[in-house]
Amino acid sequence: MKKILIIGGTGFVGRMVSETLSQDSNYELTLFNRGKRNPDIFQNVKHIQGDRLTDDIQKLSGMKFDCVIDFAGMYPTNIDNTLEVLKGNIGRYIFISTCSVYDFEKAAENNGALTEDSPVYGCTDEQKDSKDLQYYGHNKAECERVILSKDWLDAIIFRPALICGKYDPTDRFYCWLYRAKMNDKILMPESCGSLTQNTFAPDFAKLIIRAINTQQHRKVYNAVTHSPVSIFDVVKTCAKLLNTNPEIVTKPDSFFEENEIRPWMDLAMWLGKMDFLFDMKKAEEDFNVEFDSFETAVEKTIPFYSEREWQIPKYGLSLEKEKELISK
Repeated sequence: MKKILIIGGTGFVGRMVSETLSQDSNYELTLFNRGKRNPDIFQNVKHIQGDRLTDDIQKLSGMKFDCVIDFAGMYPTNIDNTLEVLKGNIGRYIFISTCSVYDFEKAAENNGALTEDSPVYGCTDEQKDSKDLQYYGHNKAECERVILSKDWLDAIIFRPALICGKYDPTDRFYCWLYRAKMNDKILMPESCGSLTQNTFAPDFAKLIIRAINTQQHRKVYNAVTHSPVSIFDVVKTCAKLLNTNPEIVTKPDSFFEENEIRPWMDLAMWLGKMDFLFDMKKAEEDFNVEFDSFETAVEKTIPFYSEREWQIPKYGLSLEKEKELISK
């Protein structure tokens, strides 16, 4: 029986991994988290409540695990502290990073999909450990460098793109699904024809679980799970599966800038006139996991939101603001 520690594990993808491992007699699962998200689930496994950014991380000192899966690592100094606490007592360490580590301006100079060797952000002393979200990718990139500097550590780093699926606490994908369900008209920038790739949470969970036991592996992997789509494709696919027919109202990108509508922050998944494509060859070769198509992923996600009676998304433009902008 393998002893597994999940740091996080009750939120989104971590919850899916915990669901699978907690029901498998081949694993003895321990969850370390703050106990703030879904604290009542997984009563059949060991819980250690603590804030990793404090001395609570010492609660893991001396405990032995065959594999640690870290969903909650955000800050380089804390990653270093966590690994020092775990040193000598763990087998494999799986770190969930992000495709936001890529320096997209530098990467855009090279045509084609981003590989694991494409340029990533640096991290200055000012940016390091900053809670300012504009430095999120910089800090995750520095977390990776800390991990890769540990010669003693058997590490696997996954870089997912925007993750979609049930349990998503952000509503970043759901805001488009909701509009396809509810809106007669949907406002979109002209550059929503740019291509991107996302990560379907259940498929990502399968990939992480496969990584627990794989013998031969590389250090860093992109973790996107379907072929490129545009936001136009996203809305059309959602509408098709929901049997709706919203009118797509497009306006120039300059219109959104003039009305102080920010890429990504106000319109999820929109990053302007640039394709964001990621090479998945390494993960496909090393883990042999079959992923759902984008349409199948959306189809599997819809029942989750239907059961919750299509609550108003927490993310993105309000419907009132969208109607106001369309009327302009």
